[in-house]
Amino acid sequence: MTRAVMVELRWSEGRRVETVEVGPLATDAAAIDMARRQAGISGTEFRTGVVVA
Repeated sequence: MTRAVMVELRWSEGRRVETVEVGPLATDAAAIDMARRQAGISGTEFRTGVVVA
């Protein structure tokens, strides 16, 4: 069982929204990290992220 969440990522080149599938017990921090990796944003370029839906 998974759920889809939309994550807004802010990084050195702007803003991006990614949708990721996470488990039912996943934290927001885990969803943000998964979205960052899916988007191909390195840890040094990443600024902040928030789960929006």
